[in-house]
Amino acid sequence: MAIFRTKCLALLAVFTGLSIATPSSHSAIKCPITIDGRIPRNTPLSTFDTAASPFDANYTKGQNLTWSQILKYPDVDPSKFDGSSHNKALEVTINDFSIFVSGGTDVQHGFRRAGLLMGNGSDASNEGVKTFHWSMRQDWHARMNLTHEYMNVWHEANDYASNQFSLNVGIMLEQDKPKDGNVSTIGLDKRQWKVLDRRNNVIWTQKIVWDEWQNFAVTVDYEKNTLQIYYSEGYDPLRPVTKPVPNDNSGGGQFQIGILKKPTETTSVVFDGYQESGIFEGQIYGGIFIEDSNRGCVSR
Repeated sequence: MAIFRTKCLALLAVFTGLSIATPSSHSAIKCPITIDGRIPRNTPLSTFDTAASPFDANYTKGQNLTWSQILKYPDVDPSKFDGSSHNKALEVTINDFSIFVSGGTDVQHGFRRAGLLMGNGSDASNEGVKTFHWSMRQDWHARMNLTHEYMNVWHEANDYASNQFSLNVGIMLEQDKPKDGNVSTIGLDKRQWKVLDRRNNVIWTQKIVWDEWQNFAVTVDYEKNTLQIYYSEGYDPLRPVTKPVPNDNSGGGQFQIGILKKPTETTSVVFDGYQESGIFEGQIYGGIFIEDSNRGCVSR
């Protein structure tokens, strides 16, 4: 089906004279890569259980689960930054057993989570100016329940008390409302992706696209303490959708990609609340990498 679609688009371009982006229209990475999370072709899922994984093989996942049990290779076209040698999309899934035990003792009953970690919290991705890239698309057969709040991408500070930024969706919990009293979240659609800053202020939103890649980038300037968001769909170039906005980028941290499903009817969020049974949900990712933007370089 993907090949047929590509041929049809190419023929349309010939007859109309239009330039149409197709799955072969991959974008080259223009800037030095700090950490590469793209998946080389022919990588077996068992690799993610070993030190050869581009992500931490031990975190963050349900107790007694392996990444080869959690991850899938979905049958979708590669994303815009996945070229001929890195062309694997990766799906992160959660189920009823996706319960993380922090420190080996604190069972996080409130969450269902699986997060692929990049970096060690004090690596080069926490210095200078870095741009965090990822693409994502939906699995119709493993859709999120948007009556919950989700974090799908986040840069968690080393003290685990906050995130320098996160990408959330669903109904925002009262506990997660912005810390600044003059910022309102009234009317935010649960189907909107929300980029949050360190204080949980919503700095940009975009509705979920259900049948196409959505491409995101966040430039984190650790020296000026700002964030800037870039976005596109399909194989279109990224474009800036915000100006650099003030943010507290201090404290170091790790980039996480996956699903953290928060409970409803909760007090602590982490340790209590309601999660339905029979969960099987997934998010498809591609084009995951962190690049050096010290000279204003951002791959588009």
